[in-house]
Amino acid sequence: MSRHALAQGRGTSRESQHSPALAPETGNYRSLATGSALPVQSRQFVAPHFPFQPLPTPRGTPPFRFDLTDLLHPDAVQHIIQSGKLVFHTVGDTGDERGKEMDFVAALMTNDYTASPADSVPAFYYHLGDVVYFAGDIDMYGENFYETYSDYPAPIVSIPGNHDCQPDDPQDGPVDPNKKPLDGWVQNFMSDDPTRLGSLKTNSARTQMNLPNVYWTFTTPFATIIGLFSNVSETEAALHQDQINWFKGELSAAEPHKALFVTIHHPPFSGDDEHSGSTVAEKILFESFAETGVYPHFIMSGHVHNFQRFTVSQQIGGSNGQITCLVLGNGGYTRLGQLHKLGGEYPQAPLQLTDNLSLDAYDQQNFGFARIEVSASEIVTTVFTAPYNESATPTPGTADRFVMDIATRRITAA
Repeated sequence: MSRHALAQGRGTSRESQHSPALAPETGNYRSLATGSALPVQSRQFVAPHFPFQPLPTPRGTPPFRFDLTDLLHPDAVQHIIQSGKLVFHTVGDTGDERGKEMDFVAALMTNDYTASPADSVPAFYYHLGDVVYFAGDIDMYGENFYETYSDYPAPIVSIPGNHDCQPDDPQDGPVDPNKKPLDGWVQNFMSDDPTRLGSLKTNSARTQMNLPNVYWTFTTPFATIIGLFSNVSETEAALHQDQINWFKGELSAAEPHKALFVTIHHPPFSGDDEHSGSTVAEKILFESFAETGVYPHFIMSGHVHNFQRFTVSQQIGGSNGQITCLVLGNGGYTRLGQLHKLGGEYPQAPLQLTDNLSLDAYDQQNFGFARIEVSASEIVTTVFTAPYNESATPTPGTADRFVMDIATRRITAA
């Protein structure tokens, strides 16, 4: 753990001054995972290690939207439109200073970028949280973010994870009373000046990012990505009502014919025996979908240090549809998480868990990332993984590849 003090409040937003975060036992929501033989959520409430952390003051104004034209030159955006698809990388849980696995994954993504045809170059990397372990310290960003991605060509945007806002453990050593929740993430992703170099002590030319808030919506020509911030707990997501209300508003505002992604660091489902799925994340997400009548094509999360793909079967607009739930936390945390065993053996995927939920693929042995290609009609997802190699960057294998039809919301193998 890092060596600073228990965090004091930053300037709080309106959200952090009002209604409490939802607890797992509130409401009468029945989980889609109820009855699953494979534990994909904790079966009892586990008290959080740290209390809910106040949110920083937003840099932007509601509804906290950030357009692709705010990130890329207009010519690059026009090229994406003319090519007919948007390509991006995504993974989370990277900046663990104890090893070089994060550098390994960055090299895998860099090689994928440079090998891409001109009309399929990733436009950005969407980070799913836990950018810098273990408490998002500002002084760790140079080595564990900017140096790690110094050769990676695409811009990087992010939602924060629990470790990005974690207070430091006072038992860990000398403390810094000036440390604030999320101060490292805010300095590097919510900067007022996107031309400012993020690090002067590395060879990185990457500048800081000017995102509008810790939760925000990314609008692009082919997809809308609504990013939530699920706070500090190691076990459960925690969102105040203000953020939930904002989320429902952004669901309703999303363009109906585009691909819709929702990102949240804590996954609603995970078969991992260290980090379980979050009942609160599932409740907030699926109650919001039902209330608005707007369902995403994908839910993407980190937090769990491996790759897992779940499919939710759902009545959407009067017909049967599917929602892909990706767990992508294999981006560089040094210890990969293992799934629960069934009958003494790791589960065989695909595995039907309940009437509405299945585990369709996973990789708990290798590090990697996802490459997502979105057109007007479909989403093609490839998850690349490889065993860690300290001295070489191998050609990764394909752990999973599938296609979702945007209009019908049906998934097929590629």
